[in-house]
Amino acid sequence: MKVMSKPPAKRAILNYLGSATGASTRNFSAEKYPCNSKLLGLLAVTFAFLPFFASAENASLYLRPSSGTYSVGSVFEAGIYMNTGGNNVNAVKVDLQFPPDKLQVVSPNLGKSIISFWVIQPTFSNSNGTISFQGGVPPPGINTTDGYISSIIFRVVNVGTAAISIKDSSRVLLADGKGSDVLGSRSDAIFSLKLPPPAGPVVVAPGHEDPNKWYQDTNIEFVWAMPKGATAVSYVLNSDALAISDDISEGNKTSILYKSLPAGTHYLHIKAFNPDSGWGGTTHFAVNLDNNPPADFKIQISPGVTTSTKRPTVIFDTTDTVSGLSHFTIKLIKTSAPAGEGEPDSSAPFFVEASSPFVLPELDFGTYDIVVRAHDFAGNYKEVHQKLKIAYSILQNLGSDGISLRSNLVLPWWAVYSLLALLIILLLYILHFAYGRHKEVEAKLSMGVLSMVDHSVSQKLNLLKQKREEFDQDKFKVLHDKRENYFKEHWDEKK
Repeated sequence: MKVMSKPPAKRAILNYLGSATGASTRNFSAEKYPCNSKLLGLLAVTFAFLPFFASAENASLYLRPSSGTYSVGSVFEAGIYMNTGGNNVNAVKVDLQFPPDKLQVVSPNLGKSIISFWVIQPTFSNSNGTISFQGGVPPPGINTTDGYISSIIFRVVNVGTAAISIKDSSRVLLADGKGSDVLGSRSDAIFSLKLPPPAGPVVVAPGHEDPNKWYQDTNIEFVWAMPKGATAVSYVLNSDALAISDDISEGNKTSILYKSLPAGTHYLHIKAFNPDSGWGGTTHFAVNLDNNPPADFKIQISPGVTTSTKRPTVIFDTTDTVSGLSHFTIKLIKTSAPAGEGEPDSSAPFFVEASSPFVLPELDFGTYDIVVRAHDFAGNYKEVHQKLKIAYSILQNLGSDGISLRSNLVLPWWAVYSLLALLIILLLYILHFAYGRHKEVEAKLSMGVLSMVDHSVSQKLNLLKQKREEFDQDKFKVLHDKRENYFKEHWDEKK
């Protein structure tokens, strides 16, 4: 008789079950357990597909190249790529942000994109610094580890650092009939932007040497060396990174001083004149100036400026329109302590770097002055103050020690429980007394006591009414007699 061996997947599952239970695989034979054959088949299929499900991860969007150095006036191309993470996806939405003062979009470049059709054609705004596009792939979607979506050609218009970021609104949708978003990570790109190499006199600016830094001093002296054979120079200072000075000679100067320049980025453009060759190439030199502090702002404290919370949260934010906001620093000064706790610490606190929201360390009771400074990239700062009071609460949980009242009285837990028990007993007594009075009134009503009381009152009211009538009659009689006597007397006088 020919013996059929078990399929490898079934055999592996049987071995696993046998090893897990300590039983022989023979105990799971189809003859002894007829339902096992179908069950094992289902398990075999499940285990066969487990590697596929386990390999699926979140999708990612990224830019390539992720960094680089480019000169003002040059162009470069940045591509957007996608890794689907082992998933089949059928729709992509990408929103990009770039600094419009440093980069400008020349044009999008779709190239050989994995996107089959565009729901929204790539659009961009050089004034807002945004790029958006949305496309799809027909069923069953696409599964890729490095799929090219699109690229954008940028022109460099200013010096500095430019970050191109993929915004939170971007989406990668799964081909599951539900449009599930599987975008898990986004990788941005950062580029260094510089002026082109000098083509004319070599220029330096003492105190303002680095064209990528910001300076507070608005007085600038530019110094240069005359090229060999040159007899004159022509220069101009403006805000255009690649401007060219005119051909009017400024003489054979080797320096120029500008005073009280406004905040912003200024470019010196200079070229030299040689009698033999005429005007030469132009050198561009950038200087960044900012002597204005960040905008004024207010400090908010949660839960409030007067609180019993010993670790309140400090919230702050502001902007800087010229060089940009660099960081915040914070300092905490204790200005007073509760009575009987001595004087506040006289040691000078120092500023520490912080970000909002900032949770203060645990504080003692008393009043504090919170000082926050907002620093920009030129070294200017704006300082604001806010008072904070840490007050006693009516009750304060001291953990295993008990409860502290508003004063310095500390009640241990056994005393707290005893007081609660007394309060409960008092409350029960009051309820018992009220219930007894209620039952007593009900009993009197059932016995007609209140009716007897009402009858007694009625008798007294009738007696009072009778007395009143008798009094009115007596009073009327007296008045009548007086009137009769009055007329009688006057009648006798007339006679």
